[in-house]
Amino acid sequence: MTTGLVIFAATYLLIAVQRLPFIHLNRPTASLVGAVAMVVFGVLTLEQAYAAVDFDVLVFLLGLMLIVGYLEVGKFFEWAAEWVLERALTPPRLLFAVVVGAGLLSAFFVNDTVCLVVTPVLLAALERLRVRPQPYLIALAMGANVGSVASVTGNPQNMLVGIWSGASFGRFLWHMLPVAVGGLAITYGYLRWALRQQLAEPFPQRLDPVTIEPDRPLVAKGLAMFTVAVVGWLAGGSLPLVAITCGALMVAIARRDPAYAVERVDWDLLLLFSSLFVVMRGLEATGAVAWIDRQALALAEGGSLALLGSVVSGVMVLLSNLISNVPAVMLWRNVVPQLPDPDLMWRIVAMSSTFAGNLLLIGSVANLIVAERAEDRGVKLGFGEYARVGVPVTLLTIAWGTLVLLVGAR
Repeated sequence: MTTGLVIFAATYLLIAVQRLPFIHLNRPTASLVGAVAMVVFGVLTLEQAYAAVDFDVLVFLLGLMLIVGYLEVGKFFEWAAEWVLERALTPPRLLFAVVVGAGLLSAFFVNDTVCLVVTPVLLAALERLRVRPQPYLIALAMGANVGSVASVTGNPQNMLVGIWSGASFGRFLWHMLPVAVGGLAITYGYLRWALRQQLAEPFPQRLDPVTIEPDRPLVAKGLAMFTVAVVGWLAGGSLPLVAITCGALMVAIARRDPAYAVERVDWDLLLLFSSLFVVMRGLEATGAVAWIDRQALALAEGGSLALLGSVVSGVMVLLSNLISNVPAVMLWRNVVPQLPDPDLMWRIVAMSSTFAGNLLLIGSVANLIVAERAEDRGVKLGFGEYARVGVPVTLLTIAWGTLVLLVGAR
């Protein structure tokens, strides 16, 4: 038991810190080291480690990433971002465009991908406008996080919830769309108020349009194949089977060298998921997860759904910022089915673990992508500057999301 706990703690120290004097690891490789240690030190057998990996999740991710990869190759996201930015003629309109645009794209195409592709486009536009970029970078990260709550394809933790809860694509979207729309309104409203002094001054320079020529035939095929996937999910098709089928069909009909799209598959994320499955199974073997389950179930005894929903949201915010949102959801995989109204609780887990990503700069991978890509271009996004708006936005959106989901369950 002690060995497994030590390995788990060391793994998450490496994930959180990433750089120690004697070792430099990123999140996926730190998780891989932890997974291998669970087997080498006898916490799990090799067979148990293999069995811990949820291939439904990995197949779903891979299929979706192939379609998104071709859209990225076709410059769909750059074109969409530039189209939106060219129509934002004032600072408040630009802020609105960034929040809502990032939210709409992230609702279906994975928030991490949206932030990865849109950040350089946004920075280039802001440089041409000669304005301070940090407020709009924060808006991009927060809008992408909030908008991604809408569907099972919006972010990795939603994918876990969608597969483990058995919720259909349409049912998930029906319940979560009001949460996302209200969350985006709250995010924009608070940022507009908090940044009112910076938004009061007009742009010192007009934004001259930049022509981005998308590969229209490729983009059309990618969007058509994604539409086919959505129709398949709405018809009740298996999330992973429909995703990988459409991903494979996209490779077949694209008539482009598949290497360019395959390179854009987030293999690091797939490695992170695979390794975390093993690490979390090792933690289960120590009995720690069973103890957590008992504590969570004790909170549910005799309480109302409103109290339970609030407790679940609070725990998810705490765990998501301690061990990240994907591991937090993994940790509750066996807890939620034992709670009253598990379908509702799964939705609250998805909402709160997603909105928790806005609390701090290190709260989500999307935030870190924005910060790292900005720093590559000489723009520093400060921890304190982010937290000053991140904390209130998180509290307000989680309160909204919890209220909407509880009212919708009646």
